[in-house]
Amino acid sequence: MACKKCSNKWAIASIVSVILVCVIGLVLCFTLLEKPQPGCEPEAVCRPGADVLDYLLSLGQISRRDGLLVTWYHAANSQEEMGAALKSNAMVLEADVNIEGLNTANETGVPIMAHPPAIYSDNTLQQWLEAVLASSQKGIKLDFKSLKAVGPSLDLLRRLTENGKVRRPVWINADILRGPNVPISVEVNATKFLALVQEKYPEATLSPGWTTLYVPLFPNSTYTQAMVRKMQGLVGALPQRTTFPVRAVMARAAWPHLSWLLAQSDRYSLTLWQGASDPLSVDDLLYIRDNCATHQIYYDLFEPVLSQFKQLAMNATRTRSYYTGGSLIPLLQLPGGDGLSVEWQVPDIRGNRTAVTLQLPEKEGMILLKVGLQKPAAGGAVPVVNAPGSPALTLESSLLQLAAHPGRWGVHLHVAEPAALRPALAVLARLASLGHLSRPVWVGATVSYGSFAVPGHVAGTELLAAVAEVFPHVTVAPRWPEEVLGSGYSEQLLTDMLELCSGLWQPVSFQLQAGPLGQSTPGVVAKLLAASPRATVTVEHSPAESSYTSVRTGLLAARAVDRVRVYYRLPQSDREDLLADVGRS
Repeated sequence: MACKKCSNKWAIASIVSVILVCVIGLVLCFTLLEKPQPGCEPEAVCRPGADVLDYLLSLGQISRRDGLLVTWYHAANSQEEMGAALKSNAMVLEADVNIEGLNTANETGVPIMAHPPAIYSDNTLQQWLEAVLASSQKGIKLDFKSLKAVGPSLDLLRRLTENGKVRRPVWINADILRGPNVPISVEVNATKFLALVQEKYPEATLSPGWTTLYVPLFPNSTYTQAMVRKMQGLVGALPQRTTFPVRAVMARAAWPHLSWLLAQSDRYSLTLWQGASDPLSVDDLLYIRDNCATHQIYYDLFEPVLSQFKQLAMNATRTRSYYTGGSLIPLLQLPGGDGLSVEWQVPDIRGNRTAVTLQLPEKEGMILLKVGLQKPAAGGAVPVVNAPGSPALTLESSLLQLAAHPGRWGVHLHVAEPAALRPALAVLARLASLGHLSRPVWVGATVSYGSFAVPGHVAGTELLAAVAEVFPHVTVAPRWPEEVLGSGYSEQLLTDMLELCSGLWQPVSFQLQAGPLGQSTPGVVAKLLAASPRATVTVEHSPAESSYTSVRTGLLAARAVDRVRVYYRLPQSDREDLLADVGRS
């Protein structure tokens, strides 16, 4: 009897133990599902639409927001390649998604991991995702060559995300527009692809690209303004973070257009990728890196180019090369930095009839050169830099002396004589082609147009036409004539200036005078900045015109609108007074 009771006790204890184990198992299961993956915090970076750089920073895998620090693994498709990728140090896995048996009698509709023309694989997308999500914290980039694979793949991602399993960035990539050198249409349907993402999985980062073809030793074109404008038209109004895959070997030649695209939204970045046989130049990569913020470009490149590039890119003492039509960021202004930190300098011109030199100030900043035209006894007219009480110095000589001057500086040409415009642009074009002009260049003039048509000034349409035809790689800096500013900047003056500049792809910096700005109704600066993401405003004042006190209202009003995109061309005393006012506010 005692043994029977003992046996019952053991049976009950066993049952209770089993129940406890089950309960503990369920609790652990739900806890693991609900809690973030170890090391991934805060919540904002542990999601499909998070910035890859923020995510990797949270894991301690990179030390700063720099796309060059991110490492990639290509074509992790088969079970074997996926296994190797998971064991690697790569931070982001790139894999190709197709449909099993695509366009054959054996088509199943099941997403598999295979790069066309392969339509069969030992790895389905579901198996791939389950393995990657369970055994790593690597970012995910899925590349779609077929529209049929997009819908079911996004459905699967949706289910996994709703179950709390996708706590990392996910990029959805497809070539949706025909790009350089591609003779036939092989791209994924752009409208349907983007619609599927918005409908089924809007959390992801978009990676929409262009089909490309590059044949070494043959003439190859690059991305055009029309191509990037069409892409912007497709994705500009979408809410997702967006990275545009760009074939690296074509990027430098297309930089005027790619930099325009990058500037359209803070959501945008580029991912430079290399074809296996592309003869990629490290100098070209350095040029691109020099002309943007480090978080704006990812580099998905092969060895040995990648290591060579990294070594040089991380060298803080190397010489930089800047796009003449680029922003003052990062050369003279930190990303997100204050426009008041950029100073305008007017150099002295010294010498006699036999030797004339440009005396540069010690401070860095924008070098203002006022350009006129000199007609020598023999030969054609020559653009010269004029300074009161100084001999004239040719523009070419001035720019060559600047090119030899170390430090951080840009050039602001103000064309004082209409006839000097095209000759001055021709000098810029020639020096740029010879590699002597690798700094931001602004070309401006007091212009005549519409309600501010005043004889004797450069016609506004001629300024834009000359820039487009002679040297388009500049920032355009138009200024209203003083004769029309007696009552400030009226609505009509603004409307006509915006109409004049509406077709430009170049950056524009509208030149405002502080006195008339203070007399204007509120909203002048805001309206000009709203014209384009790349538009800036430069507020100027001459001490010969009035005191700082009389223009203080206009200066502070401009600063209240935007601190990054408003610059100030002021004498040193006015700058110090403005800094003091800013410090007190």
